[in-house]
Amino acid sequence: MTSWTPLSSAVRYARGRLALREDTWRLPDGSEQVYPVLVAGVAVGILPFVEPDRVLLVRQYRHLLRGASWEVPGGGALPGEDPEAAAQRELREEAGYRAARMKLLTRFYPANAYLDETAYCFVATGLTPDPLPPDEDEFFERAVFPIDEAIRMTLVGEITESYTKVAILQYALTARG
Repeated sequence: MTSWTPLSSAVRYARGRLALREDTWRLPDGSEQVYPVLVAGVAVGILPFVEPDRVLLVRQYRHLLRGASWEVPGGGALPGEDPEAAAQRELREEAGYRAARMKLLTRFYPANAYLDETAYCFVATGLTPDPLPPDEDEFFERAVFPIDEAIRMTLVGEITESYTKVAILQYALTARG
């Protein structure tokens, strides 16, 4: 199989932490193709255990859904920020807690055909109150759920956000004792 060859890459639009980039490649058959790429960078999701079998989720309005969504706390890493440090900061901003222990659950690519984003999901334990102010456009409802209820919500489609689904199901399948 002939290899793919990158020819060029150009950012066409940027706003905040997002950019729209066009990458041009020479394909194995010799043709050229331009691929649009949404650049989001590194982002994190945190499954925070406030008690051994109870997790905190945040509910926030998502304009694309035109409705509210239950999610794990999370968000984008700052430029150069380590994913675990970003997870600790996001946990403080969205859940109001600092974790004594942050364990990596998984790393994945939410949509590797067109989205340049690397996702890291963590389990946070040993929580103590230590809030930071949320971002200016974040308004949360917080609730604590038994982990089995969060798993049920994920399986029946009450939870639809990808980081949350991955974190909860990864935990359910691999990290539960």
